[in-house]
Amino acid sequence: MDVTWHIFRHTYISRLVMAGVDIGTVQELAGHKDIKMTMRSAHLAPAHKLAAVDRLVKYRKEQEKAEAKTTSGLSPV
Repeated sequence: MDVTWHIFRHTYISRLVMAGVDIGTVQELAGHKDIKMTMRSAHLAPAHKLAAVDRLVKYRKEQEKAEAKTTSGLSPV
C-alpha cells in the first residue's frame, strides 16, 4: 500500500470523530465545504462501533431498572 497524505487526513478525521468531536467541528478542521465529504472520510474503528452499541445496551438496562422501581412502588387496583 502506498502511503499518501490522504491516509493521514482520513486518520486525523476518524480519530477526531472517535474522540467525540462533533461532526461540524471536524468539518471545519478538515476544511471541507460539504459535510458529505467529512462523513466519507470518517472511518470508525470496529472497537469504537462496538463501544457505541455497548453504551446503548447499558442505557437500556438502566431504563429497565428505573421502570422496575417505578412499577414496584405502585399498589394493585
